Amino acid sequence: MSIHLFAQFSFEPQSGCLSDQAENELGSEIQLRHKVATLLAYLIEHRDRIVTKDELLRELWQHGDYRENSLTQSIRELRLALGDSAKDSSFIKTFPQRGYQWIQPLVEQQAVLRPTEPVPKRQLANKHSYLIALFAAVIAIVIIVASYINFKATSQTSTTTVSSLLVLPLVNATDDPKMAWLELGLADMLANNIGRHRVDNQASIEVIPPSVANLMLHQAQLSWPSLPVHIRSLLREQDIAVALFASVRLHENQQVMDFQLIYADGRTKQGSLSYPSLPGAVGAIGSQLLHLLAPSTELDVQISPDNGIAAQALAQGIQALSKGGAVTATKFFRAAVTLDDNKPWAKAYLARSLYAIGQWHDSESIFSQIYDLSQSKDLKLAAFIAYWHAELAHRRGNDSSNEAIINAIDKAELAADPKLMAQSYRLRAQKYWQQMDWTSHQLWSQRAQQLFGANGQLIIEADKFFYLGNPSNKGLEKSPENDLVLNKSYLLSALNFYQQLGNLPMVAATEFAIAQNYSLELTSREHALAKALKLYRQLKQPYELAQVLIYAGFYQMQLHQGHLASEYFEQAKTVSTALGAKPLLEDIEFYLAFAMLDQGLDQSIRGRHGINKENLNLAIVMLNRFIIKEPTPTMRANALVFLGWAYTDLGKFDLALKNLEQAKRLNQQYQMTTTLGYSRYSIMRVHLATKDYNSVIAMANEPITTRLQAVYLARAYFELGQQQQAFNVLTQFKQQNPMMWQPDDTNRLAFYQSFKLGSGLALSPEPPAHITYCESDWAL
Repeated sequence: MSIHLFAQFSFEPQSGCLSDQAENELGSEIQLRHKVATLLAYLIEHRDRIVTKDELLRELWQHGDYRENSLTQSIRELRLALGDSAKDSSFIKTFPQRGYQWIQPLVEQQAVLRPTEPVPKRQLANKHSYLIALFAAVIAIVIIVASYINFKATSQTSTTTVSSLLVLPLVNATDDPKMAWLELGLADMLANNIGRHRVDNQASIEVIPPSVANLMLHQAQLSWPSLPVHIRSLLREQDIAVALFASVRLHENQQVMDFQLIYADGRTKQGSLSYPSLPGAVGAIGSQLLHLLAPSTELDVQISPDNGIAAQALAQGIQALSKGGAVTATKFFRAAVTLDDNKPWAKAYLARSLYAIGQWHDSESIFSQIYDLSQSKDLKLAAFIAYWHAELAHRRGNDSSNEAIINAIDKAELAADPKLMAQSYRLRAQKYWQQMDWTSHQLWSQRAQQLFGANGQLIIEADKFFYLGNPSNKGLEKSPENDLVLNKSYLLSALNFYQQLGNLPMVAATEFAIAQNYSLELTSREHALAKALKLYRQLKQPYELAQVLIYAGFYQMQLHQGHLASEYFEQAKTVSTALGAKPLLEDIEFYLAFAMLDQGLDQSIRGRHGINKENLNLAIVMLNRFIIKEPTPTMRANALVFLGWAYTDLGKFDLALKNLEQAKRLNQQYQMTTTLGYSRYSIMRVHLATKDYNSVIAMANEPITTRLQAVYLARAYFELGQQQQAFNVLTQFKQQNPMMWQPDDTNRLAFYQSFKLGSGLALSPEPPAHITYCESDWAL
């Protein structure tokens, strides 16, 4: 067998094996893609001259629309493997407009084998015996599994079952962009297949799917494909036992998967699998890989191949789901089911896609068809179905949604599926949010975040940045754990990540989350909101579209544009009614009342319309109708605050105080810190309007969490002749809350400091409580 020796490397053209002898005596193997190894062999063979790009494309890249890009990428990978540089070449020199030439001298094998110092015969014999024994062991292993797989191990085969496997995206080495589906689609099918099997009657291997692997690579700032040494570092950081790294090429009407199992402890197993259709042979491939990962697992050689076209359609659908969205994916999944009606996973993915595009009834019907089969034969399928049943129940507002979520968690944990576990945990966290149970909400959110990572120190999951940056909020209330500034950095990183992957559904979701982040500039948020609306319309995901429409209306409410907000809310109502999304419809009813209130409240202080009693009375009717339906405590408290504002503008102060005191009690009972501040200063404003200054001062011992509380309290002290106390209140607030301080407050402070009785100077009336709808976050 021909072996090329150069610098510290050795290279076997026939096997494509490149070894770095600098690591140790036997060499550390560097895995090269088949095309990269072929390129290296060709350059070495023709090292006596410059090899043009056209020649390389003609000889090595006969087919494919992106041959030049593939050549450039392969040159880049080869230089990375050799530690070479285009500017300071030691191995491959680039001649602009001409081509490439191998410039590293080859070393004669005899010279390398001849020792520079005498070696004792016994030591030499021992060394030769070791190498012979090692070679014999490898050959023995190859013979045992040769009927099923070409296999080579760089170390002795371990009989220990691995605990975790990272399935990396497959590399498309076919030079055919139409086969891009294998990158995530086929990789996901392999991950799913391996993860479904129990080992030694114990729990299955924990398989981290390619979608998560993509994020890990991004988080570690690793390009793809990466070198084994970098993959091993990633495995050690994440406490994962082994990674599956594979590429797919075409050879004589066969699809060939060249794979490498890269162990964190330094071992490597590699081989090639060849089938007419790799998707159709996923069962056989999974069995062989599982046998390598868990040697005690019996190798099943009787697995019949699936319908190759149907299996490929399934892979294409999975890829499309992570790229262009559910509409495109649904077409592939329908084709897969039509071609092979006996594959429950194809039906499950079809149901999941139908769910995304709003065909909930059809989705539920398909899930029900395959439910019984999943309970007895496939734990992962059972968990998959349970999760989407729970999502449907949650979005419909079914009474059984809590029970469905608990069942989804149980099934996901039984299947040991980390992604489904994370999704189920988040769903439960959302439920606790609605119940205003902040502690449990935070607990389940953290459980979802900590599923991946070494000892919980590095949180890694497929949608990490998005979910960290987008805590669930509704109405005026927000989580005390919500750090908007920190979330901003998460979201911007998430957007960059999903854009690189071309994952349109998650790009849309992240744009929506950015639009909701108050710490960003209004222009950035408006741009993100417009992008989210456009993408969800393009993706035809009605539930998410309705959510964005609701927030677009809420956004207009912050700008006191109630008439524009109503248009968005009405659009959301039409979409939600068609879906049967009861919780969204309840929210929309509240927001429509809010929009009517905005069109009735006195906005003259902002240079807009004055009081409109007809609209205020209509808003009161709408809010009372909403409260009668017994909404969540959060939304009930919001509605009571709004009623207080409406009655205050109408001069019905007793009714205003009655509703605001009810809101305050609810705020305190459920620890609604944000809305509690609104209730407090709204009550203060009523007392100021009735000149009951002592009642305002009676609230001085309550925590001042909002600007208007300080403003109203200072005014009450001033009206009772306690100018110094008024000055002290504002000064203390400025010191403790500098970000909330506004120019008008500086003028007030100066007035209180310089005021003298009998001067004739008067202070203008204080702004109404409804001057800003989200007073702690919006400075408008």
